[in-house]
Amino acid sequence: MAHYFSLFLFEGQRTLILASDPLSSGANWFGTAERGVDVTLVSATAIAVVQVLAVVTGHVLGVITAHDRAIRLFPHRQAVAGQVPLLVLMVAYTVTGLTLLFAA
Repeated sequence: MAHYFSLFLFEGQRTLILASDPLSSGANWFGTAERGVDVTLVSATAIAVVQVLAVVTGHVLGVITAHDRAIRLFPHRQAVAGQVPLLVLMVAYTVTGLTLLFAA
């Protein structure tokens, strides 16, 4: 969702349009062959909000999942100490991803 939300929205429309006439024979099986891609379907702000939420949620869930797994595999002290580099890395990934998103 974070990386391909807008691609899914816009190219998904194109897929439905092309599915109506897959062989370019003039068929209109689903009634969508004459349509165009509606770029006003979702605003740029809405796309940015979805991407920010997906980036942050994905990174938080990744850290939580890795921590839960480490707690099961290692003694508590080693598990917590081993998670600090992952936490720092995920914070850096999140900040970098959001910086790239807002710079575009």
